[in-house]
Amino acid sequence: MPSSGRWAYCAATLTCVPFVALAAQQPDTAKPYTLPPTTVSVTRSELPLTKVPLSIHTLDRADISRARPTWGLDEALANVPGVFVANRYNFSQDQRISIRGFGARSAFAVRGIKILIDGIPQTLPDGQGQLTNLELGEVDHIEILRGSSSALFGNAAGGVISIWTNPQDLEGIREDAKFVAGRFDQRSGRTWSKWQTTTGVPVGGRGGSAQLTVSRLDYEGERDHSAADNRVLNARLRLPLANGWSLALVTDVGDNPRADNPGALTRAELLANRNQAPTLNLLRNAGKAVTQIQSGATVRRATANGGEAAFTVFGLSRNLKNPITTAYIDLDRIDYGARASVTYPAPLGSLVHRLTAGIDFQRLRDSRKNFAYMASDSARPDTTRTLDQLEHVTEVGPFVQSALELSPRTTITGGLRYDWVKFSVQDHLIVPPSNPDDSGDRLMRALSGSLGIAVNPTSTMTVYSNIGSSFETPTTTELANSPSGSGGFNTGLKPQQAWNYEIGARGSAGRRFAYTVATFQADVRDALIPYEIAAPRFYYRNAGSTRHRGMELSADLSVARGVSLNAAWTYSNYRFRHYTFTDTVPHVLDGRALPGIPKHWLNVFARAQPAAFRGVWAEVQQTYSSGYLVSDTGSTTTSPWWATNVRFGWDGKAGGMRLAPFLGINNAFNHRYVGSIVINAARGRFYEPAPGRNVYVGLSVGAGR
Repeated sequence: MPSSGRWAYCAATLTCVPFVALAAQQPDTAKPYTLPPTTVSVTRSELPLTKVPLSIHTLDRADISRARPTWGLDEALANVPGVFVANRYNFSQDQRISIRGFGARSAFAVRGIKILIDGIPQTLPDGQGQLTNLELGEVDHIEILRGSSSALFGNAAGGVISIWTNPQDLEGIREDAKFVAGRFDQRSGRTWSKWQTTTGVPVGGRGGSAQLTVSRLDYEGERDHSAADNRVLNARLRLPLANGWSLALVTDVGDNPRADNPGALTRAELLANRNQAPTLNLLRNAGKAVTQIQSGATVRRATANGGEAAFTVFGLSRNLKNPITTAYIDLDRIDYGARASVTYPAPLGSLVHRLTAGIDFQRLRDSRKNFAYMASDSARPDTTRTLDQLEHVTEVGPFVQSALELSPRTTITGGLRYDWVKFSVQDHLIVPPSNPDDSGDRLMRALSGSLGIAVNPTSTMTVYSNIGSSFETPTTTELANSPSGSGGFNTGLKPQQAWNYEIGARGSAGRRFAYTVATFQADVRDALIPYEIAAPRFYYRNAGSTRHRGMELSADLSVARGVSLNAAWTYSNYRFRHYTFTDTVPHVLDGRALPGIPKHWLNVFARAQPAAFRGVWAEVQQTYSSGYLVSDTGSTTTSPWWATNVRFGWDGKAGGMRLAPFLGINNAFNHRYVGSIVINAARGRFYEPAPGRNVYVGLSVGAGR
């Protein structure tokens, strides 16, 4: 579609929004719809949402953890348009999170998306992210920024997920506990349980607080060899200081002594027994054991004229033992950094103007060793090293952002950021001439920019548009996995870069209905593409270019007093524009759809809690996914699927205690579907099946204020 036609299409879409909203207005007889918070911080300064020219979605505590298992982020993000989370039900590999297609290539962990917890990056300077420290049960709210964010966050910011635990203001000691346990319907012997306790105490007498959360998940998956033991400790201390200053200290410990990897299945294996695991995964006990500790401190200052400043320092250590079917991986990681930003009112004549400037620094050190398995006992790793190298990544990124109010109803925001990312490797496995010194370094640099406008034609509506660039470097793992089998870094792999365009609107009609709508396009150059030669070792190459086009809609409707309906729909048309390569034969894939992402993704959520029922409530969640390709070159697709989750509960008090018992049924109709795939898998091992019906019960108990 030519550029003029593209923008005309976007404009036509937006003109329909006010008419749809007006048609939905009804007499105000129901409980008023509560709008999201008026300010957001994911823009790196506190800004009213009405003045932000970006697609931002906010989730509160109830959206995140109420009566849910809290296994992973997919539970919280299901109702966010533009976000697709493929749940592998594999705690060794993590969930595959993508925002408008960015992050979809991930073979494990998170790629292409910036994730922060209480302002501290969980994404490393090479663009790889982990959620080892995350306990969803203590999260207060999540802000999701959909679209290009490199002008603010640098590398791997095709979208941002900012998670806040925010200790509550307390009048005294507060204690909360939650226990939940469930059983997989198809495997009656397979159960899971999770408990969590949170203790909060006031500190300092001026609104300060301390909070300690401890949790443990003991998981026996429906599939063979999919068990996990996840233990998390989160500590928070918030201290108000004099003259607008405050201090926040965080420490997070994640200990996962067991996370089995059941692997992906072929179609024949899927049809024969979807709960099995490949023989080699069992033989070599594929999975991981990881311990991670992260700490950070943030000092903030709010000034009387509306300015603010923040300075954060943080550090992380991670030890990973990771047997896979082709090698035994031993990784020791150290990561540390600092973030600083200042926002200050800087009027331009009579115009209101806010200027934000800052700099990010982060450094990663990985000591990576790979070992072969013994010839005499293929289940045990040998002392023979196949890889031994020390890797460093350093990222420095200064940025500036300007928000200018042309009028009380119109705000223009622009930003620039320069990122300098240096990769270096020291080869410790040198045996001339068969194994030469592969030490070296690579420097990747990018200048990112953004420009957007937000207009408020009425007090209840914001129309916005933006254009911006983004970039994403390969991770150290992706660079280290060279098809030649040598050490060092893959010198042929380049960072991917993109231009992103968007038009959107959000607002409310009356007090019963709220909506968001956005159309977008991302033109990606040198897209990073994963492929397998021998499972499960992934390698990467660059596609010439891809194009992501789509539309996102969400609606929140108060049907009647105590009855609400929420829906989110995403349309994704992602295709290769120019992509050719040769393996055994040449491939020309121009115009072909990208694998791994459904064209249609729909989530509908209904909740009823009538006042006459005295605290009794019920929820129904319906999810639908269209089918999608599993590889770049093949014609195989997954089947479309839908699943229904049902939850019942009661919220009340007894004997001065807050009580909330609940019952949940995931996949209530026991549909058999594939929850995730391995893109471009070797030997046809594409499929990662989702569990069947899963019933669980739980109880939340609280005391204190």
